[in-house]
Amino acid sequence: MLDFLKGIGSGLSNGLTNLNNSVGNWDNLGGLIGGAGALYSAYQQQRNAKKQMDLQKDAFNFNKMLTQREIDRQNRADDDLYQAFRNSSYYRGA
Repeated sequence: MLDFLKGIGSGLSNGLTNLNNSVGNWDNLGGLIGGAGALYSAYQQQRNAKKQMDLQKDAFNFNKMLTQREIDRQNRADDDLYQAFRNSSYYRGA
């Protein structure tokens, strides 16, 4: 009976030692999961940065188009004014 209890005690002791070693091996799992989370977060930030850059490009191109349209309108108005002056009697010297 004493040998049986010693066997249980040593088996339990070995089991706890193995469990402690196993937990020691799993300690790095948290770091691994944390690293994977950081990589995923960085990937999402990069995707969002690209989307923001595309939106800024679109806004720039839109503003550029509006500015060019205004410049064209002003040039057309200047040309029309110049042509009206050339057709007037003031241009002919009357």
